[in-house]
Amino acid sequence: MRAAPARPKDEAPSRALRVFGSVLAPTTVLTALLFFFGTRHALFFCEWFGVHYSVLGLTASDYLIRSADGMFVPLTVLAAAGLGVLWGYRFLRSALAPRTWRVLTRRAVPVLVSLGLLLVLAGLAGLAAPGLFHRAAGLPGVCVALGVVLFPVAEHLHTSLSGKQAAGVVPVIQWTLTFVLASIGLFWAVNDYSAAVGEARGYEYETKLRTMPETVVFSSKDLGIRAPGVTTTPCTAPDSAYRFRYDGLVLVLQSGGQSFLLPKGWNRLDGVALVLPRSGDVRLEFSPPGAQRDRGC
Repeated sequence: MRAAPARPKDEAPSRALRVFGSVLAPTTVLTALLFFFGTRHALFFCEWFGVHYSVLGLTASDYLIRSADGMFVPLTVLAAAGLGVLWGYRFLRSALAPRTWRVLTRRAVPVLVSLGLLLVLAGLAGLAAPGLFHRAAGLPGVCVALGVVLFPVAEHLHTSLSGKQAAGVVPVIQWTLTFVLASIGLFWAVNDYSAAVGEARGYEYETKLRTMPETVVFSSKDLGIRAPGVTTTPCTAPDSAYRFRYDGLVLVLQSGGQSFLLPKGWNRLDGVALVLPRSGDVRLEFSPPGAQRDRGC
């Protein structure tokens, strides 16, 4: 008895990946994406304190480091969920009888299509009404990414039952567009999540100001710092290079020749943030919280 010919292997996904990878593989594009995520994180972090991030002169390294804070959680969750689905698929495929697997596959196709449609509509609803998912940052983008992926998955299961595969360039175009839309959804999700994380980090920083290492500012001129919890001490020593001392400040970050400081008593109602240029007329000293130090000049 002649064995049945093997079904042709569906190479559309791999070919689409090669096409898609030829566009996004260059490190310059990936670096630009990370740079954008880090910019959004810095924007909302600084905005929490009323400071525009552009005045700080943050470097590309600063943005790339900040991008990890916004991308780590969503990418980890998506990767873990995808791996769990693949493991579940392989386990069921090997554990179930062929007849049972065919029945399960036949029933799963309409469920996947319906679920994909609902997810895409939910993502578009988040686009039309951003406040709808205000407490779930990144969820609309995730819905779009997962929704568009479920359609070709459903088609693959249907093809495995019927044994009919579309030929030509159409499957490659379909998978390429799927990868593009899924990437846009993930980009959207991480973008929103990075903004939310930046704002959350600003709030956390505010709540920890009183327990953070103190920064003392020495200046040759009166900087006019008048803020709750900040004390100004004139330096009367004749040989002192600095004429004024300011206690009760915390250094938030320093970059691009600028020092971003906050008073320990800062709040969003009437708080004032300080951005001091790095120069020979200003000196910063640091000490751990609660350290006993000389209050003189």
